Amino acid sequence: MLILSFKACNGKNYERALESAIGIELAHTASLVHDDIIDDDKRRRGKPALHVKKGLGIAILTGHKMINEAFRIALKHGKKNAFIFLNTWNETLEGELKDISLTSRLLEHIERGNLRKLINEYFKVIDLKTASLFSAACKAGAIEAGAPQKLVDLLAKYGRSVGISYQLADDFVDIINNGKFDEGLILPLVKIYGRNKEMAKIIRENQDLLLDFLIEREDDLKGIYLEEIRKHVESAESLASSEMIEDGPFKDMLVEAPRYVVNKMLEEVGVVV
Repeated sequence: MLILSFKACNGKNYERALESAIGIELAHTASLVHDDIIDDDKRRRGKPALHVKKGLGIAILTGHKMINEAFRIALKHGKKNAFIFLNTWNETLEGELKDISLTSRLLEHIERGNLRKLINEYFKVIDLKTASLFSAACKAGAIEAGAPQKLVDLLAKYGRSVGISYQLADDFVDIINNGKFDEGLILPLVKIYGRNKEMAKIIRENQDLLLDFLIEREDDLKGIYLEEIRKHVESAESLASSEMIEDGPFKDMLVEAPRYVVNKMLEEVGVVV
């Protein structure tokens, strides 16, 4: 995303932008390594997770090493990029903490009828944990290209929309493929059960009941997620179509990227947006 934004803004120093992109990718990969440990996920994109393959200690330290290298690259690219990276990593960590808290209190929120708060918290987690990194990548690419501030801000918003749609698609695929009981269930829970507190109490006693029920109602689950994913994909497409971005192949790629990115994941479960 950083290179694409850089090219769309007519950036010239490709090698410098590429190094910045490597820094963002290192940070993103580190967050996935640590996320798999926190969630006790055994596989990542069909392959053994790093902590399964190499052990917990090596996985944790490898994640730390990647973050350290990402910071080194950010500092090398000047104060503005360093602050973008620092603020983004802080958002990512805050999102991880909120994610853990939200998952542990999921059914408690439903029983109390805190449905609007639940939805808001879910999207806040997505925004902090995932969308912030996509936004930072697009923003840094525009800055590396020397783009005006209005265009930097527009591409930062574009990145957030792409990141939200990406995480929604990832959550949907996780539910279908792995039956994970976590924050990804919030959307279907609220949409299907509404304020049915009695159902929440039953689910608390046997979480497998909910997972089985949702999988049986896969068409409803699919509709709920695809509606939300499509909304954020279309938002990103609209931002990428702005007259502030010069017409050309890289603008076209910015417009096409959101749908392409989410469909690559959704194809795992036989759907597209």
